[in-house]
Amino acid sequence: MFAINRFAALAALAVAAGTGAFAPLVAQEQAPIARPAATWSHDRSGLTLPTEVAGFARGDSKQYDKEGYNIGIAFRDPASGTWADLFIYRAAPASVAVWGDRAAAGMFANPMLGEVDVNAVSIARFTPPGGAGTNSGLRIVTPTKGELASSGLALWLHDGWLVKLRMSSKTLDAATLEARMTQFIAAVTLPAATRPAPAFAEIRDCAAPMKPGKKAKLVKLDMMGSIMIGGLLAGINDEKIGDAAAAKPAGTPEPVWCRDAGSQPQYGIYRREDGTEGYLIALGDTGTSLAVAGYDAGPLMKPSKGFLVKQSDGVTEQVYPPFDKLPTPQQALGLPGNVGPVFTAGLLDENKGTTIRVPAK
Repeated sequence: MFAINRFAALAALAVAAGTGAFAPLVAQEQAPIARPAATWSHDRSGLTLPTEVAGFARGDSKQYDKEGYNIGIAFRDPASGTWADLFIYRAAPASVAVWGDRAAAGMFANPMLGEVDVNAVSIARFTPPGGAGTNSGLRIVTPTKGELASSGLALWLHDGWLVKLRMSSKTLDAATLEARMTQFIAAVTLPAATRPAPAFAEIRDCAAPMKPGKKAKLVKLDMMGSIMIGGLLAGINDEKIGDAAAAKPAGTPEPVWCRDAGSQPQYGIYRREDGTEGYLIALGDTGTSLAVAGYDAGPLMKPSKGFLVKQSDGVTEQVYPPFDKLPTPQQALGLPGNVGPVFTAGLLDENKGTTIRVPAK
């Protein structure tokens, strides 16, 4: 078994449950299963699913975005009172560590689980099918004392797609549910992976909280400043698309993150353990984040250095006007919906393209 920070999971459970921030399992409330086609397929990822997977009858699918990059499919096994939801979606960053941490926080905050003994929780790495990477997946299973007998979560990365399985049962014990999850995962059919993910590594608490500094101020960009920032970001974006399309050696490590003490039930704050100035805010557990990082635009722009906040879901990104100093998480969270972006871009080959917004005179 792979050891993980159980204290952090228990703390997340207690704090989140106290706020009532998370709704009950969606799969519990879905309509009766319709008559599905013999094989369901998702063209963007190549995922295919028969009418029955590991003893579960496939039900309805739901698209959570306009373009089809975020999909959920419901499954039921009425005989055992067990149901499952399979999700496949893009995320920023494409990290099992970050989004597994958020998914676990949401899972343990679900009131249907009732009281959970953190010492009884099974947490393990596993190797997903399709060559997606040795020990790159995360699986969490727990017995429960609420409306359910057991509940579990699995998450893995397959060529840039996050695949998440949630399974719960009113009758199966945790060991039996874990075996059913293993069978289900093995039956998930995707094209052979070309970019195996690195082995899963847990996220630990940061050694110290983020140091508060002087309040940052948004920089008011003129037309030339907007164009320079946009040009800088466009070049970086082209490099990212090229890197994403290129095959990486198996086990190429991802950045190592730590969990900041300012994390909340609704979002997690993560910092690079290599000391890079900046941080990531993972919003909920569906793949959208705000990344705060420094930039250097050179001597032709004033101020030449500052910090940018980028909002991304792994499909598109938008970047807001710069701050003169490192903004607080509250300042970063206050940008979406209140301040217009200066730059937007598609992150994939099929939607690549950039837009630079300049202020009106």
